[in-house]
Amino acid sequence: MKNDSFQDMWAEVKSSKPKLYFVIFIAVVGGIGLVTTGIELPSLPDHSIPHSYDELMEEIYQSGLTTAQEAEKKTEFVGKRVSWQATVIDVEPGSWGNKVTLSDGPKNSLADYFLEGVADSEALQLSKDDVINFSANIDRIEDGVLTGYVYLTDAEFR
Repeated sequence: MKNDSFQDMWAEVKSSKPKLYFVIFIAVVGGIGLVTTGIELPSLPDHSIPHSYDELMEEIYQSGLTTAQEAEKKTEFVGKRVSWQATVIDVEPGSWGNKVTLSDGPKNSLADYFLEGVADSEALQLSKDDVINFSANIDRIEDGVLTGYVYLTDAEFR
């Protein structure tokens, strides 16, 4: 483009359909790029982790990390999706959905993690000692006595 003012450049762009289509294409692609920057898409593989609960706890609490390093490690896992098997210990009603207390794996022992915000239609189907398979997002990890407790949201039962 050889014109200096915006009006002259716009007139030149409008006079040529290929130039107009190119400008529209750049504007749309740029707009999509701005809108989607920072949005986490759950279907992308880098948003899930292959860790079991035990591996997760070992990496955070039993790797000789300082307290600051543990805190940083926890933030690396927040927002990631996991697929685990668990035993139902309890289901408690709440104002924002039900809270399902789970023990890791197919045996009932201690509370290891919690599903929060579970709909009545799913939570009322669960019974104590049921072994379930699910996937969910890690919302937060809080310190426990020996290791920690994992709080999960957006659970999908399989």
